Amino acid sequence: MSHDLSDDDWENLGDDEWNKRLDERIARFNDERGVVKVPPPPHVIMDNEYERGINNKLVTEDLIRHFADAIGDPNPIWRDPSYAAGTRWGGITAPPLFESCISFGSSFGGRLRVPGVHRLAAGNRHDYLKPFRPGDEFHIHDKYLGFEEKEAPGKPYRMFIESVPRYFVNQRDETIAIATGRNIYMATPPSRRKKKREGGLYADKVREPLSQQQLDHIHEEFDAQLAGEHRRGAQTRYWEDVVEGEEIRPVVKGVYDVCDACARTVVSTYTYAFAIKWAAMRGHLQHHPVDPETGEHRFRRDWHYDDHAAQLFGAPYANVGGIHNEMMLVHLVTDWMGDDGFVRTMDSQDRRMNFLGDATWVKGRVGRKYVQDGLHLVDLNVWAENQDGVLHTKSTVTVQLVSKAE
Repeated sequence: MSHDLSDDDWENLGDDEWNKRLDERIARFNDERGVVKVPPPPHVIMDNEYERGINNKLVTEDLIRHFADAIGDPNPIWRDPSYAAGTRWGGITAPPLFESCISFGSSFGGRLRVPGVHRLAAGNRHDYLKPFRPGDEFHIHDKYLGFEEKEAPGKPYRMFIESVPRYFVNQRDETIAIATGRNIYMATPPSRRKKKREGGLYADKVREPLSQQQLDHIHEEFDAQLAGEHRRGAQTRYWEDVVEGEEIRPVVKGVYDVCDACARTVVSTYTYAFAIKWAAMRGHLQHHPVDPETGEHRFRRDWHYDDHAAQLFGAPYANVGGIHNEMMLVHLVTDWMGDDGFVRTMDSQDRRMNFLGDATWVKGRVGRKYVQDGLHLVDLNVWAENQDGVLHTKSTVTVQLVSKAE
């Protein structure tokens, strides 16, 4: 047999041959470890297919404001030039995760597409060396780190993590940020596959209205956010004053709807329509199911907006894009650290789906404080849970604070 089997060929393999072929394919990908790739410029469509490269190469005050709007964060440091001029930064800077507005994804990831292999976003690591500022113009490149198999005791599948860091380099050849995207693959040999119950892990998920008491609380919290009542802001949070183990006041998000989903889409991913959408999916139509109501393929991202589309993919309801779940966490962190803080790293994990119709409470706790390479750092444990107490996203965030000794 050739290396490139058809889907039918994969389905007809025995378990031993299936695992052998899978290992061969992963080995071929891992031979590319260390390979650097520069995605094409944004105006290019390669071989009639859309390849994701730079989405917004120029940072502007408007773009930063739109990104903060998609987080739902009214902090004036992201949007008011007069206010921002009075901070230690001397002007507007962007919130963490803004690099997803410049470009999102990678030019290597998501390639293991064979029957029996299910791919999910596994979360991202974000490293920041300097803030993003209006006027910066970026180019990017990816460095492939390949696949690593993880133990999955008691599971019918083998589990792999694929990692690809993307480097964001400005016009001064300064690397401002590195975003490492991770995909998780669950690879199940033919004989170990069972027919999934409809909805899979979320078969019992039922959308129910929140109580009036819950909604009143959410609206009160929104009013408090708009008034900046719990934002640290210009009051410096000194490293010496931080107490390990202290709780951080929660930030509320939701009830999540299509308007929220679209706000994220226009700043933190790629927008496609008509022929461009076709170019983005035509090379792998097997991953874009046919809608029986129209006869046309549904673009995979539709499951973030539309319950009907989500059900074509096996989910009970439309679900929140993973990067938007991470963006929700940012608000709590930047409110807590104040204007003088700087996020150095954010390492996030997607744990469960977050669905349209759910509300989210972002919570946090101080992990530890320490000095490293002369920097005064604090690790925060931050997580997001819905109205039922289900945790869907968590992150370890390292914040640099000002020391009284400085």
